[in-house]
Amino acid sequence: MASTCHVSLFQLVAISLSLLVYSPPTAAAQYAPFPSPMEETASEDAPPKLVEEVCNRSGVSEFCVEALESDPRTASAPDLLSIAKIALDLAKTNATSTRNYIDGMLKRDDTKPALRPALEKCASSYELVFASFSSAHDELEEDPMTANYDALIAGDYISSCDEELSSGGVSVPSISAKNQVMMYFVRIGDTVTDLLRTNVDLSFPSSSHQ
Repeated sequence: MASTCHVSLFQLVAISLSLLVYSPPTAAAQYAPFPSPMEETASEDAPPKLVEEVCNRSGVSEFCVEALESDPRTASAPDLLSIAKIALDLAKTNATSTRNYIDGMLKRDDTKPALRPALEKCASSYELVFASFSSAHDELEEDPMTANYDALIAGDYISSCDEELSSGGVSVPSISAKNQVMMYFVRIGDTVTDLLRTNVDLSFPSSSHQ
């Protein structure tokens, strides 16, 4: 079933830049490069095909490809597990950036008092979003079924932030946009963990011996 979720490259760049407004100076390097011991033997064609196959299943294909390719590890990722770790690292990093953005709004003197209760609850929700993606990442190898559950449950906490804003009768378009981006990461996280859970074979034959 085709999804209507779609963002352009321009929108992705714009949103990514806005996510870092209230991030600490080191926010761009919040994770260490994921080691790829199979890098030298992996097919040069496999990583792009693997990313394309995963993203086509996510329902947010264009965003998924752009997000994964923004991480330099993706080009040499040898298998689905590596792609899953990268995807969840990106989700964690963006969850942290969103939480930092909300915290920044709370610290500003010109933030309207009517916004503060919803912002405080959104900040708490994003602690749980980060925790859920972290758990999913840690469970990938030993328990992909639980990893899939944790990736999905992150979406409930993101929705909770949206609901707090709505029920409080306030509108913060920048946070709503970040929530949408995070829901895209939920879709990607759901896809990669479900593929691991069901042990789908996404390997591709090497093209080096034609």
